[in-house]
This record gives sequence, C-alpha cells and structure tokens, in this order.
Amino acid sequence: MGTEKPDNIEDLENQRKISSVSYNVYDTITSMTSDTSNTYFVYDSISSTATGMTMLGAEGRNLNDSYLDLHHDIDEKLPSPCIQDVEKLGSMDKTCSNMTAAWLRGRKQGACGKIKKSGRKKLPILEWLPKYSLDNAVSDMIAGVTVGLTVIPQGIAYAVVAGLPPQYGLYSAFMGCFAYCVFGSAKDITIGPTAIMALMTNTYAQYGPQYAVLLSFLSGIIILLCGLLRLGFLIDFISVPVIAGFTSAAALTIASGQWKSLLGLTIDTAHKSHTHAGVIDYYIDIVHNIGSIRWQDAVLGLCCSVVLLSLRAINRTNWFKPIKGDSAPGSIQKFTNKLPAKGLFILDKIIWFICTARNAIIVIICLLLAWCLDPELHSCKTDPEDCVFSLTGSIQSGLPALQSPPFFISANSTNNGMSPDQDVSFGEMVGKLGSAIIIIPIIAILESVAIAKAFAGGKPVDASQEMVALGICNIFGSFVQSMPTTGSFSRTAVNSASGVKTSLGGIYTGGLVILCLAFLMPYCAFIPKATLAAVILTAVIFSVEHHVVKPMWQSKKIDLLPGFVCFLVGLFFELEMGIFSGIGVHLVIVLYHTARPGVVVEVKQVPGAHQHYVSIRPDQGIVFPSVSYMRNLISKAAIKEGNSKMPVVIDCSHISQTDFTAAEGFDAMISDFKKRHQPVYWLATNPGVIHTLRAITGDNLKLITGPIELTNNRRHESPKRSPKIGTVTEMVTIVEDAPEDSVVLRKNTPKEIPKAFATFY
Repeated sequence: MGTEKPDNIEDLENQRKISSVSYNVYDTITSMTSDTSNTYFVYDSISSTATGMTMLGAEGRNLNDSYLDLHHDIDEKLPSPCIQDVEKLGSMDKTCSNMTAAWLRGRKQGACGKIKKSGRKKLPILEWLPKYSLDNAVSDMIAGVTVGLTVIPQGIAYAVVAGLPPQYGLYSAFMGCFAYCVFGSAKDITIGPTAIMALMTNTYAQYGPQYAVLLSFLSGIIILLCGLLRLGFLIDFISVPVIAGFTSAAALTIASGQWKSLLGLTIDTAHKSHTHAGVIDYYIDIVHNIGSIRWQDAVLGLCCSVVLLSLRAINRTNWFKPIKGDSAPGSIQKFTNKLPAKGLFILDKIIWFICTARNAIIVIICLLLAWCLDPELHSCKTDPEDCVFSLTGSIQSGLPALQSPPFFISANSTNNGMSPDQDVSFGEMVGKLGSAIIIIPIIAILESVAIAKAFAGGKPVDASQEMVALGICNIFGSFVQSMPTTGSFSRTAVNSASGVKTSLGGIYTGGLVILCLAFLMPYCAFIPKATLAAVILTAVIFSVEHHVVKPMWQSKKIDLLPGFVCFLVGLFFELEMGIFSGIGVHLVIVLYHTARPGVVVEVKQVPGAHQHYVSIRPDQGIVFPSVSYMRNLISKAAIKEGNSKMPVVIDCSHISQTDFTAAEGFDAMISDFKKRHQPVYWLATNPGVIHTLRAITGDNLKLITGPIELTNNRRHESPKRSPKIGTVTEMVTIVEDAPEDSVVLRKNTPKEIPKAFATFY
C-alpha cells in the first residue's frame, strides 16, 4: 500500500476507464481507483467483497496472492469476448496478463491447499501425527492405561445394565477407541459403553444380543449420514432443559435398578411388578422381596459405595497440593506440606492415581476377597448364587469374532440361550427395534458433541466431524458384536486429567481391553454383583442435574416446564417418551412466542416539528402464525392511540423475515387504513422484507428512512388528548469508516448526511 503509482496507470485509466470496467461474467472482475489512491484492485464481486482483492505494485508485477482463493477456473468461466478484452488490455500494459498468470498459479496452489485442508479436516490424525513426539507418546500411554482400568469394570457393569452377557460390555469398549483415534477431532474423548446407552439398549436386548449389535450398526449408519449431510443443526432443537431432564431421569432409573444387586435381593419373577410406571416397579419389587436380602452382599455393596464416594471426594480436595500464597490451607494440607516438595509431589500423584482408578481397584480387591472366601472355585463359576457373595459367574473369554452384523436370525440358531423357532428377517428385526433407531442416535450425538464442547477448552468444535467419527465407531463396533456406544463423560474426564496429548491414547485403552478379553476373563467370574452395582450407582447419581434448576428459575421460569415434563415422563413412564414429550413442549413454547411477538407501541414526536405519530416496533420477524395478532394489534393501536388520523410508523428494524401470508395480511391492513384515510409507513425495512411485501401490496407500501420524512407529507392532526410521548427519536449522523476513494462503499451514498435528517444506510 505504500508503493508509488506507475506512470502508465493514467493512460490506462483514460483509455479503458479502469475505475468502472466490469466484465459481466460469473466471476465479475472490477478494477477501481481514484485520484487520491496509489493502488488499484481486482475485485471478485460474486464470491466475496474483501477476500478477492489483489494489489499491484509500482510496475504492476508484484502481486499479492491473498485473492487467489476463488472458486472457479477462469478458462472455464470467461467467455471468449471477455478473454479478448483482457488480452487487449494486457497488450497495452501487460498488467492484466501478469494478473491472469499469477491468478492461475494461485488457483493451482489454492486447489492443492484446499485438498490438504479437507483431508486434515476429514482425517484429523493427519493434523497431529506428523508432529507426534516421544513426550506425547508417554503422556498418551499413561492416560490410555488409566482409562483402560476404568472402562473394564464399567464395561462389564454396563453390559449387565443392558441385559447382555458381561463380555459384550468389553466387546463395546475397544473398537471405538481405535476408530476415534483416526476420525475424531477431540483429543480427550473416549468412545465406549455408557450407562444411558446401556439403559436405552436394555429394552431391545431382551430379544437377544443380535438386536443390540444390529442397533449399533443402524445407529452408526444414521449418525454417519447426519454428519456427512452436516445435519448437526438438528441437535439444536433439543434444548438444555430437555437434556437435563432426560439425563436426570435416566440416571435415577439406572440407580433404581441397581438396588437389587447392591442388597443381594432375589426377585420372584412370578410376582414381579408390571405397573409400567417406570422406576416405581423397581421399588415395588424391593418391598415385596425385602425378606430375601443377603446380608453379605448388602454389607459389601454399601462398603464399596462408601469407599468409592470417599475416594471421589478426596480427589476433589487440595489436601496433597502445595500451599499457594493466596489460599487458606486446612489442617490436613498443612500437615502434608511438611513433607519435602518432591515427596509431596509423589504422594499427590499416588493419591490421584488411586482415586482416579478407584473403580478398577475396588473391583480387583473384591474379586480377590471373593476368591479367598470361596474354596469351591468351580462351583462358584457354575452356581454363583450359592457362594458367599452373589458373583457375576462364568464370562465367555476370548476375542469376539470379526463378522458382519446380524441382518437376520436363522431358526433354531443358538446365541447366548436365544433360539427362535423360525427365521427372523431383517424387516422384523427393524420392526422390533422401532423408535430406538432414531432415539439412540440422537442421544449418542447429544452426549458425544456435548462432551467434545465441554473439553474443547474454548476452541470451536466441528459437530459434523464428531458425528462422522461417532458413526464410524458404531459401524466398526458392530462387526465385533458391540452394543451402541458414545462418548463417556466420566472416562473423558479421567483421560483429560491424566494429561492425554492426542487421541492416540485410545490405542492403549483398546489394547488393555483386548488383553483383558484374551487372558483375564476366567478371573472376572469372581467379581461380586454388589461391587458392580456400587460402581454403577456411585457413577450415575452425579448425573442428576439438580444444579440447573435454580439458574433456570432465576433466568426464565418457563424453561423449567419442558425440563420437568421430560424428567417426569421419562422417570415414571418411558425414557423415549420423556425426551419426545420435552421436545414437543419446548417447540410449542417457541411457536407460541413466534405467534405472539413482543411489540412496543409509543406515541412519538418528530424532532423539530409539531408532528406526532404512532410508533409500532415488533421485536422479531412476522410470519404466518403471528399475522392476525399483529394486524389486530396495529389496527387497535392506530385507532386508540392515533385517533384514526395520526400517522402510523411500523419500525421494521427487528423484522428480518416475513412470508406470503404476512404480506397478504398487511395488504388487507393497509386497505383498512386507506378507508379511514390514516397513513401507515414502514421504517428501516430489510430489502428481503421489502421484496416480499411489495410483491403483494404494490405501490401501497410506503417506505421512509426516518421520521423527519413525515413532515414532507400533508400535516396531520395532532392528538386531541395529550399524547404519550415516548423516547424522542434522536437524529444520528452515521459516518462510515471506509476510505473516501472506495467506489463500492460510497456508491449511491451522499457525501454529507444532513444532521437534521434521520436516515439509515
């Protein structure tokens, strides 16, 4: 911008009128200059307004390639007459030929850059893998192993929640880790079984494990399609109150189902409650079978719960942290800080590891305890209810077979005790899954995207890419007999706290799960059911989002309604109906506000004049549900406040859209105003709104740019009674920050706006 203007530019301007030349092709090229400017530009007026500019230096040869990110090849788009004009202009000064050559070079560079950028976006591993270091590998290994110790007991427990054999929880815990490493964009997220996914799968797993695996495949297909079609915006229709209500209902439902195992109850299936009242059935069964409590399981389960909750609380204290200058340390922190700095650091890390891996540690301790207390190991495997503790029992060991998802079930085929009498077709299986094919993908997307945003550290999250990654994880998982999976908040928090650097940490997590499947499954048979129940119970109770009630009450009380509807319906009926009910109620609230927009009606006075007018200012766009309401409101205001004579000015500064129905209604309203000879004007109207209204109203649509224009018309009567004068309209001179020689910005704009003239540009 500091270069001198070349000598031949004046000749070029005189001969070709460079400042106004415009080639009417798809990519319009416009050069412009002025007497006060030392530069001129090539401007892509179709693609963008600023990114398509190139500055030429003193000799017209030094090019800035910042404009080269265009979208169409010049050889394909420029017609031959236009090319001849460009060549003719180039023969005069060689400027345009230099520009064209540089532009074509930039097009090639831009195309390669876009391909690389797109590849890195679709395969995020290409972004961080070339920069991977040894330090990253060590951090990822530590985090991956820590998460692995967490997911193994959780996976077994969540398989029980889903009504599946325990090994299916581990089948679901490793493939997602591998796939997300390649396609995932968030380094902290771990994909695997979760409590909510397990609970949602439970209803359909009763037909057999094949249905859970098929559900994983179909959910992955839908999630992947939503990501490829960039339909992430659909998730925005599920509001925070609805999500909070659903999550809380699911957490309490899961927790209620664990009391049976925690207390060692034996439920008589012949007298099982079938009221279909959600969690109430669980507590009816507990009351009816209270006499079957096993004291050994109850003591073990309650002790495990206390220990797990205590370790979780300790992990959130600063007892083993160094004392900072601005903090008030407690007595325990003062005592631990008497240790040397290095010793305190080691102690802090040990305590952190114990608290973080508390689930795995408790499961291992209880497994060893059950092993020691039961000398008849083989009988415990076959009859786990006859041991000191109620045990998980025999778990199928070995890796899952790599096979396609079950698209049909053959007659008399046995799979974990399920043997149908006749062939079950794909259509019949899908029919049994029903609404789960839609609900489970929605819940999976909600969980995964919400976790990605929570751990993004303020960085933007590509929701569509997260959906692609999650879909691929579920599709790949279905080939190793996985149930539906999504991001786990608890394991993601562990992963982040462990210092993970990249998503490669999932490789170590998945590898540890595979090792467990291959070698440790025979020992997992001795895991007490009460211990697994304690692990689940202490994890899900913190998912009850009671903390959002108070802020919602203080912010907007009506938002509590869809949240409580979702919560109550999900808790006492069905979770699927709960989320649908919550969404429906909130959409009704949104539609009501659309149909009844807020409107400010004031009687104002034109500054510097005795003219009064009725100002009507809607606070949002006017579309068909609100037409009748707005028409009646404007007519009543014009008659009551304006005595049927005072001009009416509809301030459209907040109206960004309208439609045909609204235009028809306004046309009828204008006719009513004409019959009583009361003028109506439209102020600060959006061009799109003008186009829609004028197509119906024609010349009856009177536009003004400021209230001062009312004085140019005939003088209207002042109100007979004292008007309710609102805030006096202030006249503001709008000064644009653009340079004075900018042809585009100053086009059709007066050089000086009169201070007494209210106008909008």
